[in-house]
Amino acid sequence: MSAILTRIFGFQNAELVDDIIQETFLSALKTWSIKGRPENPEAWLMMVAKNKIINELNRRKRYAESNEKIHYEQAEDSIDELFLDNEIKDSQLRLLFACCHPDLNPKSQIMLTLKVLSGFGDKEIANALLMNPSAIKKGIFRARNQLKEKHTKIGIPFLSEISNRLDTVLTIIYLIFNEGYKTTRSKIIIDEELCYEAIRLALLLLEIREADKGKIHALLSLMYLTLARFPSRVNEIGELIEIGEQDRSKWDKELIGVGFHFLRKSRETRELSRFHLESTIASVHCSAKNYEDTDWETILYCYERLMELDDSMMVRLNHAIALSRVKGFEQGLGLLKSLEQNSGKTKRPLLFAAIADMNMHLERYEIAKSYYQVAFDLTEKKPDQKFIENKIMICDKRNIHRN
Repeated sequence: MSAILTRIFGFQNAELVDDIIQETFLSALKTWSIKGRPENPEAWLMMVAKNKIINELNRRKRYAESNEKIHYEQAEDSIDELFLDNEIKDSQLRLLFACCHPDLNPKSQIMLTLKVLSGFGDKEIANALLMNPSAIKKGIFRARNQLKEKHTKIGIPFLSEISNRLDTVLTIIYLIFNEGYKTTRSKIIIDEELCYEAIRLALLLLEIREADKGKIHALLSLMYLTLARFPSRVNEIGELIEIGEQDRSKWDKELIGVGFHFLRKSRETRELSRFHLESTIASVHCSAKNYEDTDWETILYCYERLMELDDSMMVRLNHAIALSRVKGFEQGLGLLKSLEQNSGKTKRPLLFAAIADMNMHLERYEIAKSYYQVAFDLTEKKPDQKFIENKIMICDKRNIHRN
C-alpha cells in the first residue's frame, strides 16, 4: 500500500500516505467488527486509503493546477489493476530506488526507505543503524522534506544511475532481513515473514539487467543460508539456541542448496562485496558436520577482509570470536577488551556477553558472571534475558563444582 500510494500521490505526500494507511487499518478494525470482513479485504483497504488521501488533499487544496489532472488520473486506476503482481513489483522497485536518491546522504537514504517501504518504527531503524531513535526521527523528517521539495513524481532512475544506488538498496534489504533474523518489533525472536520480504525484494533486483548481479546473488546466498538454520535457532519454549548447540539435522537442506546455488553465481561479479564474504562465512557453517569441525581459519580470513570494507563494532566483535577459535581465547578476549574501551553504548550488551563467553571458556566463572549480569541489565527483550540468565546459572554451577 505504501509503495503504490506513494507512487500515485508523490513524495510530497509521503507523510500523509503513512498517516492515512494507519488510519485506514484502524477504520477496518472498527468497521469489520460490526459489518464483518469484506470479500476482498486488500481491495477494501486500498480503496478506503486512496479515497481518504484524495479527500484530504482536496480539503487542503494542495494540488497545483498543473499536477492535479495527472494525480487524479493515476488515482482513478482500478483497484484490481493496482493489485496485479507486476504493478506491486514495479511500485516497490520504483520506491526503493527513489528513496535512495543522491540528493540524500547514504544514511538518510536507508532511514527513509526503511520507514516508507518497510514500515519500520524509529526504534527499529535506530537498532539497525546503531543510532538514537530521536536522531532517526529528525533524520527522516529532513529527508522527506528534501525530496518533496524537489521531486514529486516517483520513478525508477535512469539505467546509468542504478549502479550508483544499488549498494544502498542492497544494504537496506540486508537490514530488513536482519530485523527479521532478530526482531525488535515484538516479543518473538524471529520474524520469518520479514526475512522472506527481504528475499523477495532482492529477487526483484535480478530483473534489472544493468544491475551488478554478483552482489545481488551474494546477498541472496547469505539470506537463504541463514534462513536454513532457523528451525534450530529457538527451542520449544522460545529460548535462543547457540549455533554450537543447534540440532543440524533440522537445518533446511533445500534452502542450503539454494544458498549454495546463489553463492556459485555470485562469483560472476565486478567487485568483492561484504555480502560475498558474509555468504562465504554462512556457507562454512552450513558445510560443517558439527560445530567442532567448523573451518574457523576460513571464517577468520573472511572477517579480516570484511574489516577492510566495514570497520564496524559488530564486524570487529565477530572477528575477535573467530580469532579466539583459531588462536585461543586469550587473544580473542584481548581484542574484545580493547573494543570495550572504544565502543559507545549501542550494542554493548552483545559485547559484554561475548566477553563473558570468552571468560567462561577460560574458566573464569566469576568474571564471566559479572559481565553476563551487565549484559542482562542492558537487555530489554525477555528471550535475550532468559538466554543470559541460563548462562549465569551455568557459571554458578561450574564455579561450585570447581570449588
